[in-house]
Amino acid sequence: MAITMHAVVGHHAIQRRFVRACLQKTLPHAWMLYGMQGIGKATLAAHWGQTALCAHADVELGACGQCHSCRMFLAESHPDFLYITRLWQPKKKAWARDISVDQVREMLSFLALTGMRSQRRVVLVDDANRMNAAAANALLKGLEEPNEDVLVLLVCHDITALPETIRSRCMLEYCMPLSLDDTQQVLQQMELSDDVMPLAARLAQGCPGSVVAFQDDEVAQACVQWQVMIAPLSKVDIGDLDAWLHRYVNKVPHHLLVHMLMQEVQPYMLRCDMPYALATSLHQALMALLAWVNDVRAYTLRPAPSLLHHILQVRKLLQSLPSAA
Repeated sequence: MAITMHAVVGHHAIQRRFVRACLQKTLPHAWMLYGMQGIGKATLAAHWGQTALCAHADVELGACGQCHSCRMFLAESHPDFLYITRLWQPKKKAWARDISVDQVREMLSFLALTGMRSQRRVVLVDDANRMNAAAANALLKGLEEPNEDVLVLLVCHDITALPETIRSRCMLEYCMPLSLDDTQQVLQQMELSDDVMPLAARLAQGCPGSVVAFQDDEVAQACVQWQVMIAPLSKVDIGDLDAWLHRYVNKVPHHLLVHMLMQEVQPYMLRCDMPYALATSLHQALMALLAWVNDVRAYTLRPAPSLLHHILQVRKLLQSLPSAA
């Protein structure tokens, strides 16, 4: 196991529904949690895994946290629990692009065994939408002929990335973004510095996990610089932008860069006086900007020049507006 346990914030109805099914012994063999990234799905799934293995689970509280099974789980040493996600590659200092077929085969071998300390065997697959085609096919075979007393928990940020054949064999549970109060609670738990908290709150929007990188002070300060630099986007200094990208683009999560750019452009998109042709061109440029995050991964693009290209396209269109000149 290699997942850090945090307190579950929000998702109360979903939590009670799972615990009730667990206590009534009506759990499906596969349960998929899907929704926006950063809302605590992996944290919730980890607590479900602990609850499924707990000897004294409670319908309101879930896992008791005190039994021998819970203590092993919290110590990341429970023999009947397996956590799978993309592997860290030390030489590249980056996460692998996909969950591999070998990882899924390891999971299926694990599930084929009987429980050592409990009646169940539980697997949590985080980032399940990042399985490659071979891994997804291997998982499908495991879901088609499940063993008894097996629970597979899938955490998925993009449900459309998984084949319909896999989705149809899972209990699907949509997780909504957190409320404003719950989001603020999670941000407070991150203990962010006062100068970056306003930007973190502005970006979180119900998904506090999306700004977890702000716990790294270098990343947080770089994002503050980026926010200042791109406002207004129609007048951004290309030299400063290029220098910042070459220094930080591989350190700051790409989704944060795009999120801040989209927030900067949003007021322009709400204008009623924008010519139709310009609005159409701007919409297409923004769609390409949104796709950049996945394109960098899928096509191994150089992130700094490719993002700069998209920003220049948007900047040129914004400068076409009389008031933006």
